Amino acid sequence: MGDKIIKSRQSNFDLLRIISTISVVLIHVNATVANSNNISLVGFNICSLINIITRFSVPCFVMLSGAFILNNEKNADYKHFYAKSFYKIGIPLIIFSFLMLIISEVSAVLKGAGLAEPVLSLLKGNFNNYWFMFMFMLVGLYFLVPIIIRIKNTISKKCYTIGSFVWLFVAMISQLTSTYSVSWAFGIIFSFVGYFLVGNVIYENMSRIKFKGLYFIFAIVSYALLFLYRGITGFSKFSIDVYSNWFSPLIIIASICVFIAFSGIKIKINLGKLSGYTYVIYLLHTKVYIVLLKLFEKFIPSVTGNYIVYIAIVTILAFIISCVGAMVYDFLWSLLEKKFKLKEKYNNWVNKSK
Repeated sequence: MGDKIIKSRQSNFDLLRIISTISVVLIHVNATVANSNNISLVGFNICSLINIITRFSVPCFVMLSGAFILNNEKNADYKHFYAKSFYKIGIPLIIFSFLMLIISEVSAVLKGAGLAEPVLSLLKGNFNNYWFMFMFMLVGLYFLVPIIIRIKNTISKKCYTIGSFVWLFVAMISQLTSTYSVSWAFGIIFSFVGYFLVGNVIYENMSRIKFKGLYFIFAIVSYALLFLYRGITGFSKFSIDVYSNWFSPLIIIASICVFIAFSGIKIKINLGKLSGYTYVIYLLHTKVYIVLLKLFEKFIPSVTGNYIVYIAIVTILAFIISCVGAMVYDFLWSLLEKKFKLKEKYNNWVNKSK
């Protein structure tokens, strides 16, 4: 009975991870369309609403990571955790960063910009698609994991719980009182630690939370209030302002409510395999959706005028293509692992260096 509960709960969070991944793809497709020069006022307003309603995705990703990673006592061991994380997260990041840099180099040459342009752009701080800013936020969080777990084990549960929510509150204040560029450049890791901790606290106290389905309603109310605010102030520009970024009060409430609500859903389908592809899907989709947008603009321009259909089709296709790419990567990497015994050699190297 206990195993069934664990599997059901895991499937719930797998579903949330998949939906969050699709939402991230949607955010990027939507933003690109919204920032195009020929978009109408109606289309612009639709894009603004989509931009707001998908804001839960990244906070839920971080809360999911915190829920499971900070709940594992083995991760308090620096060497064990860093070695495991580098193999699982670091290697794909390096591979796809290098791949995207090569694609950017080829693209620059074809445009006549020269080989140095992408590298110079990177050195100037323009991370663009090939360095995946959020992935480096994740790397920062992973670096802190052993430290957080050790602190967690030395303080009371009450102190840890209060401290986690205070951290998220301080992050909210920091984001609301800073310009977006400053917050992004210097505070993104610090700020998302709040979601990281809160995700762990909520997960560990999930059994105490009653009527989880109601939290979907709370999330909808939070979005409704945000829509009301934006309707009153007007959708004058497409941006992530202080009221609709990841740390605005209503987005924090909505994200936490979505996270809690999904814990109450019972799912019998095993979504673990698809959920396991989400990391590579994220790494791949940044180039895939750009290519799709250009193909539609060139060969099927009639679709681009219907913004909802256009954005939906490109998002779905980008997710599917990226998913296929993730499956191919997983297959090829598995072959390399078996042929050259990469994981075994890596573990032996880690153990020898202890």
